Amino acid sequence: MPSTLLSFPHYALNPYLTMLTVAPRAAGWDVVDGVRALRGLELRAAHLGPGDVLHVHWTSPVTSGCQSAEEAWAKAARFEDVLTSARGRGADVLWTVHNSIAHEADYVDVEIAVAKALARHATRIIRLNPATIEETAAYYTLPPEKVVDLPHSSYLGIYPDGGDDAASRERIGVPQGVPTVGFIGQIRAYKGLDVLCRAVEIATRTVPDLTFVVAGKVVPAEDHETVEDMLSASNVVKRLEFVETADFSDWLRASDVVALPYRRILNSGSLLAAGTFGRTALIPEDTPIARQFAEQPWVVTYASEPDEPTALAAAIVEALEGQEERHRAANEFSRAYTPYDMSRDYLRLLEGLAGAVELAA
Repeated sequence: MPSTLLSFPHYALNPYLTMLTVAPRAAGWDVVDGVRALRGLELRAAHLGPGDVLHVHWTSPVTSGCQSAEEAWAKAARFEDVLTSARGRGADVLWTVHNSIAHEADYVDVEIAVAKALARHATRIIRLNPATIEETAAYYTLPPEKVVDLPHSSYLGIYPDGGDDAASRERIGVPQGVPTVGFIGQIRAYKGLDVLCRAVEIATRTVPDLTFVVAGKVVPAEDHETVEDMLSASNVVKRLEFVETADFSDWLRASDVVALPYRRILNSGSLLAAGTFGRTALIPEDTPIARQFAEQPWVVTYASEPDEPTALAAAIVEALEGQEERHRAANEFSRAYTPYDMSRDYLRLLEGLAGAVELAA
């Protein structure tokens, strides 16, 4: 029987999960798709045994939809039961630390408790950012002997791409020849769209024909009207809905630079996506991801204090200059560690779990 790999949560349209599991699938692992809620995890994890792996990625689904702290704590206890039961039957548990704590958590104490449970029970803990142990220390302790590195690769070859910036602009209605700054991906409060809107307004004083390109689903949906109002300026080209894989490259190619004014950010797939398409990425300098990519010419940082919109506006203007050199550097970076490389490294990690020392639960 093939070994089973159960990822939680598993989102079928998440490109990171797709490219991560290519090599395990090819090697014969039974990769379980579609488990997104705690009840589904409980049902599927009950069948895991020796040689199988439960890989936890994001913790927010554990308490998603809870109406009270009591309900959240009860679900956290159920989640820890899943971990202890899986380990008790001989299965391994992996945990990838994507964020220090879940973004926009309603019950922060519960989220921290879930993270602590994972730190106790995981066989191995994957870090994408070298500063993960230090950045999470304010919330919980990661046992250094469990931590392994598996960097986030570029998205090279993942998105359909015609490689034609002009054609991409035509398809989504962005004027040819105008400088553009893009914001692509889910629109959530922690991503700082409000700051970026103000920054674009300031930057247009220096770059009058600057166009703001925005595409992504608004989460939660109740914020849709607020976001619409925020993006009502005449220089905005927007699509406030999920960006299909087939269209993703168009929105990035229509953006000369990509702004990521995220708050409390440890890792960012959006930054890697920007680099994959040769785009300059703008990120706050006081974030761990800024420190991780500080040496990359295609990443431009700015100060978030004391006046973030003004600093970001200056970064936008700066990034619009010297794009050819940054484009070349981003392309070189994207080819240095590809999805194929990452997936093979992941497979080696999975295969090595059989020889892992038994760790205290």
